[in-house]
Amino acid sequence: MNITYQAKWLIPLTLLINAAAMLSPVINGGDSIIYAALSQHIALTNDWANLVLDGQDWLDKPHMPFWITAVFFKIGGISAFTYILPGFLFHLIGGYFTYRIARLFYERETAWLSLLVYVSVYHLMDSSIEVKAETYLTGFIMGACYYWLRYDAQTKIKYLLLGALLSACAVMTKGVFTLITISSGLVCMWLYRRQWSKLWNWKWLLALVLSLLFTAPELLALYLQFDMHPEKLVFGQTQVSGIRFFLWDSQFGRFFNTGPIKNTNGHPLYFVLVFLWAFLPWVAVFVAAMYSGVRKFFARSVEERSSFVFLCGAFFVTFLLFSATSFQLDHYTVILFPFAAILCGKYLHDWWGQKRSGRAIFFVQLAISILLVVLALALSAYVADAVVLAVVLAMLVAVLEYAFAMRRQIRVSAVMVYPVFGIVMLYTFLVLTNALTFTSSSVAHNADAQLAGKPRAPIYVYQMDIVARELGLYNRSPSYAVEDAAQLPASGRYYLLVRETQLAQLHLAHAEQVGQGEWVVRKTGTFPRFLRLAKGTEPLEDIRIMQVDNTH
Repeated sequence: MNITYQAKWLIPLTLLINAAAMLSPVINGGDSIIYAALSQHIALTNDWANLVLDGQDWLDKPHMPFWITAVFFKIGGISAFTYILPGFLFHLIGGYFTYRIARLFYERETAWLSLLVYVSVYHLMDSSIEVKAETYLTGFIMGACYYWLRYDAQTKIKYLLLGALLSACAVMTKGVFTLITISSGLVCMWLYRRQWSKLWNWKWLLALVLSLLFTAPELLALYLQFDMHPEKLVFGQTQVSGIRFFLWDSQFGRFFNTGPIKNTNGHPLYFVLVFLWAFLPWVAVFVAAMYSGVRKFFARSVEERSSFVFLCGAFFVTFLLFSATSFQLDHYTVILFPFAAILCGKYLHDWWGQKRSGRAIFFVQLAISILLVVLALALSAYVADAVVLAVVLAMLVAVLEYAFAMRRQIRVSAVMVYPVFGIVMLYTFLVLTNALTFTSSSVAHNADAQLAGKPRAPIYVYQMDIVARELGLYNRSPSYAVEDAAQLPASGRYYLLVRETQLAQLHLAHAEQVGQGEWVVRKTGTFPRFLRLAKGTEPLEDIRIMQVDNTH
């Protein structure tokens, strides 16, 4: 059996299922709503310099992801789909350059296998729909690495400009630390080859200078919003420099935990534990790839050894830096998974070529596949949603039919095909359950549905700030978060979303109820809470939609 053929049909199948999650009408909670609201402000006001959230200046992430999303909002309108779409496209861009880098180093078959691993890694699939900064960053970093590899081999202006542009875009997405990830593989490869002169060669100094020059739009935007207005109150103080925050506090300040945004809960093994679930179903393959790569290092050609050093350098340097800091979030390491995918692709290609070896990886991958399938079935049975259970059971039938038809090819199926089926089944359960649960229980989505067809008026949301932001993304009327009754308008007509338990204390005059529901305010939380919400056993809150008319 040709394993490349297997990869070529598994890749579009996995991407199709991954992309189906974009059809959910609800934007996931937490950071996604904040990022969408920031992009919405840009799209509606054409103010491309200022990041504004709830009417206040916002200083945290650089502008690039919000600029990109704002462009899609202006083209396709503001919706959950147009928020997710650019992130998914950058997921595809990351996959394209993963393939191109693998093709630079290895055979075409290895490149296809690397791409298969990339598109089926759980956290990469999830991030493509959650759409955090790392989703865009993966595309920029892999593109920059590809063109710098080409520039290293051939000094062409095309490679210089594209490498510098993509590097600058990465910096404008997450900060200057991204240059470490982009350059670490090359530097490690130069050191291995003893090409010391490249560390201070004029062509690479030019590349660095050009990359920094291309970040001028970000520096200009920060200057216009903050440095030009030292009177603005940010982080509880004035005289805040946006450029300093971008170059230092958001990077080194977080690394050393000395900046205005802190996290003291870090642990040196945190990302190792994250990797065990985030890189499913290929964790065992990655471990085997590292063991094989180190054990057979000197038996390989000089070029293969250089490629291995590049990929390990690109992965482990940043991984160790992340592990050394106390500011740790699980999605940080997503940007490193493409390099791990290429290492896995190389191992799978070599494993297939050695027909009588690799029994251990056969049994481990088969066990992981069974575990993922059982987990998807068990969770579906626990949630007991008829639609989810029917879809997962239909996928199980398809897997069993494939297993019967390909029973003579159990070796490649167990190591490569069944793990993809298993993770796709689990992913389908998670995204389908998420969409169905929050379509029926999200305050913002259901309030927008109940307000449809009613006369337009401003919407005020009482002590539910995240709901106000999300509702503003779905409804054409402006939505405002209020924390105190004194902030409500004294005249005019408006709608008010309020918990039933808080309604009496507002003493509303000329108010009538126009909507109501048992909904969930905070969509984020622990996985057990998510399952209880899906099952219908988690307590919901009674939310009332009031129409207040003070025009009398």
